[in-house]
Amino acid sequence: MLTLGISGGFHEPAATLIEDGQIVAALQEETCEPDAAIGSGRRPGRVWPARGVLWCLEQRGASLSDVDHIAFAWDPSLIPAFDGASRATASSADRDDGASRWATLPLCEIQWVRRLLATGASISGDAAGRPRWHYVPHQLSHAAAAFLTSPFEEAAILCINARGERSGATYAVGRGISIETLAETEAVHSLGLLFERLTLHLGFLPGTGEDKLVALAARGKPRFREVFSRIVMRKEGSGYCVSGEKLADLLGPARIPGTRIESHHEDIACSWQECLTETVVALADWLKRETKARELVAAGGVFRNVVLNSALRDSGLFEHAWISPVAGAPGTALGAALWIDHTLRAPRGREPIRDTCWGPRFSAEEIEAALVRARLPYGRPPAMTVAVAARLANSKTVGWFQGAMEFGPQALGSRLILATPVAPGMADLLNDLAGHDDFEPVACAVPSEAAADWFEDTRSAGFRSFLARARSDKRPRIPAAVHVDGTARVQTVDRAIQPLFHDTIEAFGALTGVPVLLSADFTTRRGARIQTPVDAIEAFASAPLDALAIGPFLLEKGR
Repeated sequence: MLTLGISGGFHEPAATLIEDGQIVAALQEETCEPDAAIGSGRRPGRVWPARGVLWCLEQRGASLSDVDHIAFAWDPSLIPAFDGASRATASSADRDDGASRWATLPLCEIQWVRRLLATGASISGDAAGRPRWHYVPHQLSHAAAAFLTSPFEEAAILCINARGERSGATYAVGRGISIETLAETEAVHSLGLLFERLTLHLGFLPGTGEDKLVALAARGKPRFREVFSRIVMRKEGSGYCVSGEKLADLLGPARIPGTRIESHHEDIACSWQECLTETVVALADWLKRETKARELVAAGGVFRNVVLNSALRDSGLFEHAWISPVAGAPGTALGAALWIDHTLRAPRGREPIRDTCWGPRFSAEEIEAALVRARLPYGRPPAMTVAVAARLANSKTVGWFQGAMEFGPQALGSRLILATPVAPGMADLLNDLAGHDDFEPVACAVPSEAAADWFEDTRSAGFRSFLARARSDKRPRIPAAVHVDGTARVQTVDRAIQPLFHDTIEAFGALTGVPVLLSADFTTRRGARIQTPVDAIEAFASAPLDALAIGPFLLEKGR
C-alpha cells in the first residue's frame, strides 16, 4: 500500500511516501524569506510541496495514479464555523489571532494536486484508479509522527505547536498503533503562538528565530519571571491561559531588527524560557498522572527547544523521553502518512526510526559530472575519513556532502560544515558560514562509544534533540563546542547508522586526542539546506570554506 503524506499551505511544505509502513522518501521544501520580512513579522507565504511530491514518487518509480492514499495533515471540518464549502470572509483578515490565515489553508489543496499533477485525487475514493484523499487532523499528525516512529509500544503524547485547526496543544496516550486524545488547549492560548510573538518582539523572524531566543536565554537573568506569570497563567490539570495583552506594555518596546542586543533582551528570553519550561513540565506531570505511562513522546514546533526537551528528560516524570526528530510542521507530512498507513493496514508491529536520511542521494558519477562542468580541480583520496580528519586537525573548515539528505531541520551527518572544537574562535567562524548570530551555540558530534567520556548525559542524543553538559575536565579541550552555561548540543553518532561520519570523527580523535567535531548545517547563501552537488559546489566556491568532501571527491582552495 502506497501512502503519500503532504503538509503545507502556509510554511515548511513537505512530502513523504510510505509503502507498507516503510519510509520510501521524504523531502522538505525550503522556503526563504527576505530580510525585510523580519520587520513585518511575516513568514513565508502559502506554499505547497509540488517538487517534493514529484520527487518522492520518482524514488519509487511511481506516478500519482499508483498511490493508494493521500494523507493531508489538516482537517478543515475541525475549523470553527467552517461550513465545508465557503471561504473565510474578507473581514476575518483583520483578526489578530491568526485564525483567518490558517482557516483558509485547506480550501485549495484538491485543486492544487489536480493542477500540478494533472490527476484527480478523490475524497470519497470513488474515482477508479485514483488515490483516496484523507484529511488527518494537524495535531494527530504531530502525535503520529512522534509515537509511530518511537521505540515505545505505549507512551504519553504531548503535542505543542503554534496551532492546529482549533488547538495549540493536545494531550494523548498511544498504545500499539492507536492514539487517544485526552484533552486539548484552545489555539487562542497557544504557547507556540506566544513564542512567535516574543520572537518578533525581540527582533527576529517568527518561525525560524525561536532558536535564537533559546540561545539568548543562557546569557540572561529571569528578572521578568513575574511578568510572565501574568502572561501565562496556570490552571489545574491541563489548563492554562495566555494573556492577550500587548507585549510592549509588559516588557517594554520591541527591539528593532538589526539593532544591538541588550541585557534587557537577554533577560526577557531567559524569563520566557523559565516560564515555558515550568509550564510544559507541569503539563507533562498532569499527563503522567492521567495516563500512568512510563514513557513520553513529544512533537510540535515548541519541541525544537532543546532546553525544554532536556528539562523534560531530567524531570524524572518518565523513564524515557522521545522527541520527534522532525518536531515541526514538516513532520506532520510524515505523521499523516504513517497514521493512514497504520490505521488501514493495522500492522502487528512497527520499528522505530534510526535516522532521517530519506532525501536526495547522488551517485559518484552524478557528482563527478557536476565537478567536471564546474571546471574545479578535485581529487579522490584513498581514505576520505583520514583526509578530512587531517584537514580538520589543521583548523580547516570542511563542507560535508555525503549520502542521502536528512528530512527536517536537523542536519545529522549528510549535509554539514565541519570544524575542530579545539580552537575557541571556530564557533564564530562556523556561525558566520552558516548565517547564524555569534551568540548561537554550535552543535557537535561524538561517536556513541566515546560520548560518556566527554559529556554527562547523552541519552537519546542521536537526533540532537537534547543538551548534554560537558564534563568539567573536558571543557577546556573543546571550548568551541561548549555554550556559556557549560552545555553542548550533542549528536551521538553510531557507526552502524552513519559509518563515514563516525569514522571521520574517530580519525580526528586519533590525530588530536579529541573525538568531537563541530557541526553546522551546510546551507546556501539564501539559508536553504544544500540538496544537490551543484548546490554544494556553488556554496563552496562562494563561501570561505577551505575544503569540500563531496561523495568520494575532495576539493580544496589554494591548491
